[in-house]
Parts: sequence; structure tokens; C-alpha cells
Amino acid sequence: MKIDRTTSSEGQLRLWRGKVLPEWLDYNGHMTEHRYLQVFGESSDALYGKIGVDFNNAGEGAFFTLETHIRHRAEAKVGTALWTETEILGFDERRLHLYHRLFDKTDTLLATGEHLSIHVARSSAVAAPALILAEIERLFVLQKAFPLPEGTGSVLSKMITHHRITL
Repeated sequence: MKIDRTTSSEGQLRLWRGKVLPEWLDYNGHMTEHRYLQVFGESSDALYGKIGVDFNNAGEGAFFTLETHIRHRAEAKVGTALWTETEILGFDERRLHLYHRLFDKTDTLLATGEHLSIHVARSSAVAAPALILAEIERLFVLQKAFPLPEGTGSVLSKMITHHRITL
């Protein structure tokens, strides 16, 4: 599936770029499954850095992924240039619902990743600091009018306070 990404919209988050490395290939010569998760994990980390998570002091507060759902849409081969787009689908004081899309240089959608994360400090789930929540809310508001990605909601069993999905 090819998606038109020629126009940039305020609120679009393109936080990760990379390429398929030779060691990322499976026995069919395509990017292997766990590398999609790696790309989406690095995309989440890029967002966490943007909202103010201090990775050098993560024990005092960071996000931990509770659940992930990946949909593979097309193949990627060695050397393929990749980039992701990230949306905040919902949040509350402790949880963050993310959606990543992985594209190649021709804007072909390769995969999607839906993730539910929780804020933790000293191994306990706790509310994120006010400054981080304010930045999450700012980005969420910018993205609130975006069309809801197809098939979202698979990682939710309990509704989040601020959300674009209604269960």
C-alpha cells in the first residue's frame, strides 16, 4: 500500500530514519520479524526523548511497553531506506497509546505497530511528571483530528482518559 506523504501536516512526527542492514535479513532475504519491533521500539524511544524522558535517569521515570501489535504490509530488502511516522492515539497520567507506521523511500507502507506503554519509576507504575504530560497533551491535540488508523484498539482492554478511539 502506498500512502501520499508529499504534504506535511502540523503534528506529524517523523522521528526515526534508518535502513535495512544485511544482518536484519531472514532466510528469504527480507527484513526479519524482530527488526520491525526494533524499529518501532527505537521510534517510541525517539518520542519519549521528545516528550522529556531522561534516559540517563530512567530509573526515576520512563515508559515501559506493556503490549505491542505489529501488522506486516510489505517486504523490505537490504539497503532499503526506512522512516517512521508516530501518532499518539491516547494517554492518561500513566499510560500512552502509540501508533507507528513504517515506510520505505517510495512511501510504501511496510508495517504498522500499535503499542501501549506505562510510565514507571523504581519498578512501579506511577503518573508521569507534569511537564511530560503537558508535552504529550500538546502533541495529542495537534494529532487529534488525524483520521484514526485502520484496525486500532487491539492493545486496549481498558479505556484511556484522553483518546481518539471509542470502545
